[in-house]
Amino acid sequence: MSPRTDERSARDRILDAAEACLRRDGIRRTTAAGVATEAGVSRAWLYRHFPDKASLLSAALIRRDEAFWVEAQQTVDAAEGVAAQVAGAVLLARAAPLGPLATELRDREPAAFAAVIGTFVDDLIPGMSWFWRAQLEAGVASGELRADLDVDAAAEWVTRIVVSLVSVPGQAVDIDDAASLTAYLGAFLLPALASPHLGSSSSRGH
Repeated sequence: MSPRTDERSARDRILDAAEACLRRDGIRRTTAAGVATEAGVSRAWLYRHFPDKASLLSAALIRRDEAFWVEAQQTVDAAEGVAAQVAGAVLLARAAPLGPLATELRDREPAAFAAVIGTFVDDLIPGMSWFWRAQLEAGVASGELRADLDVDAAAEWVTRIVVSLVSVPGQAVDIDDAASLTAYLGAFLLPALASPHLGSSSSRGH
């Protein structure tokens, strides 16, 4: 087994342990030392991967969101066009931004959850980019998006737009309304991604 695989395995064990502690003990009673013991690693090893409790717990919450990603995939698959797909993801994230476990902890320990989740964007950006990469590749293949699109960079950019819309409401768009979101994204996001031959239709998100 390579050192890189060992590192990944250790990180996974730590996150498994953090999730187990969160489910059993909640946020306030979960400690880095307790997670290290649960994972069978030293605290020094744990801190090689996660510098503090907040980053550790936010990473565990972000990873443990299979139900969220299944629903997100279904929502995106049902939408017509990239603008509508992104709008659907924003609406879903507004309802449950980090999945069922996070939603439960948010309701149970709102103050502690807010303190932890303030660090989540650092982990969320790379974690969500893989999801949008697949959607953008499909858009390129269908001809909706331009053939020379830098899919990796665009996936990160779309992720940042989703995070921004979810967390920073503004005046130009109603982030809780699908039609408003789709029109907004069709006007401002899609032109940067779309194939030139789509012309004015790209601005409508179709």
